[in-house]
Amino acid sequence: MENQNEGKPIIFTDKSGNEFKAMELDGIPLPPFPEAILGNSYGEHFRKLRELNIRDNDVIVCAYPKAGTHWIWEVIQMLRGQTTEYHKQIKEQQMLEATNVDRIEAEPSPRLLNSHLWPRHLPKQIFEKKTKIIYLTRNPKDTAVSMFFHYKAAEKALNYHGNLSDFVDLYVNKRLPFGLWYDYVLEWERFFKTTENPFYQFSYEDMQQNPVDHVKGLAKFLEINVSDELCEAIVDACSFNKLKKANDEVKDDFLKHLLKEGYSMYRKGKVGDWKNWLTVADSESIDQMTAKRMKDSQIQLKYTI
Repeated sequence: MENQNEGKPIIFTDKSGNEFKAMELDGIPLPPFPEAILGNSYGEHFRKLRELNIRDNDVIVCAYPKAGTHWIWEVIQMLRGQTTEYHKQIKEQQMLEATNVDRIEAEPSPRLLNSHLWPRHLPKQIFEKKTKIIYLTRNPKDTAVSMFFHYKAAEKALNYHGNLSDFVDLYVNKRLPFGLWYDYVLEWERFFKTTENPFYQFSYEDMQQNPVDHVKGLAKFLEINVSDELCEAIVDACSFNKLKKANDEVKDDFLKHLLKEGYSMYRKGKVGDWKNWLTVADSESIDQMTAKRMKDSQIQLKYTI
């Protein structure tokens, strides 16, 4: 990003006056990742990231936060390894915006990069080399609820103390790290209309409803020959409860200390859980903004399956 700034602290304030601290880079808010993790200043990290050397067999998974990237990352690792064994590494070790660039460079091939960044912030060679992109969407109501509980789990790192209704105010009307859901998904929709990168685009809801079909579809997209039996076994191994158990017992989760005791990256993994949490007013607020912002979009939203 040639004209980016160095990354400056910004504060969002919800309707109750609770503050949410973030960083802004090139006009886009991002989480306040500690420089101790990035290994550089914010600006330097993203400059290095833009120049990251992309390999011919790299693949990248992209999505707005809480759309299911942990799930899909594990599925693809199993497809590539022709196994149902869990990868000991967590996806954050290859997450572009949250990992030291030197550490990403040191990862052995084939790498499975992942990111919540906008297209403009990704390494330039992803587009030059036409890297395969796997892109996942999730309906805005379940996304909002899942994000809220994720941020509450990371409260000691993010220091946000608002309730769900306060958070929906930020989510719909103001700003959040990685931008508003609407801005993000519309930007990616525009990107896919012009890109020469091969891409596989699907929704969290479709993956929940037709998991075997999408595992087969991903295998075909990645040019991996797999049996129907292995695809079904991968679906079973990557079911929510089994992945949550693996994350607790198998994974080398070096980020656990950032979460409250007893919390996990995995909460429920259900479609339609928003009905148990959103007030009628907050649900209608999201509906109104969705009708306004998505009226010209081709993205199909599912709130139940």
